[in-house]
Amino acid sequence: MKTKTKLKFIPIPKDIGDYVAYSEESKTGLVWRVNRGNNLVKGKEVGSLDGHGYYSAEFEQKAYKTHRIIYFLKTGVDPEEKRVDHIDTNPSNNKISNLRLATNKQNGDNRKKGKNNTSGVTGVFWCKRKKRYKPSIRCDGKLLNLGSFIKSDKDKAIAVRIAAETDPRFKDQEFRHSHNDKHAPSPEMLVWAKQYLEDRIERFCWDI
Repeated sequence: MKTKTKLKFIPIPKDIGDYVAYSEESKTGLVWRVNRGNNLVKGKEVGSLDGHGYYSAEFEQKAYKTHRIIYFLKTGVDPEEKRVDHIDTNPSNNKISNLRLATNKQNGDNRKKGKNNTSGVTGVFWCKRKKRYKPSIRCDGKLLNLGSFIKSDKDKAIAVRIAAETDPRFKDQEFRHSHNDKHAPSPEMLVWAKQYLEDRIERFCWDI
């Protein structure tokens, strides 16, 4: 019986912060803290763009994705087997606010929102036929429909999805932030969305 080969992730060196620093002024998100020779001078950007739109850098003869280094520098957590996901799906945007830890499945789900998704939020798509925004979420492997909203109520559709993400009863949601901060609802809108969600759970007798 064949067994699956587990992907090997190179541990990020614990002392890497002695050599590189996070910088939002840098396209790659990193700059050198010290002179390393061969034109790698203090303050210069670390890494270069690869063929898939990600920035990569070589350190001690090993290649690393710069967004994984950034996550480690800013959180102190080595991603190890997990992915560091780009929330806005742009692999070149390495701002720490755009990075989160995710499983392979979560990373893949976020990579392609689909051409019908014009909301900018995972789990909220525009139904052209019905001319409605339709938020949804997975729970125990099932896709739950969270409602239908007219175009002018896009913010409500997004708020409902985010309210569901932050509700621990939706068990499949291993991380809580599938949106950029610019999509975050106001406190008042979030209160409304949570009550809307409670009413919908009761109405459809969801066992979650």
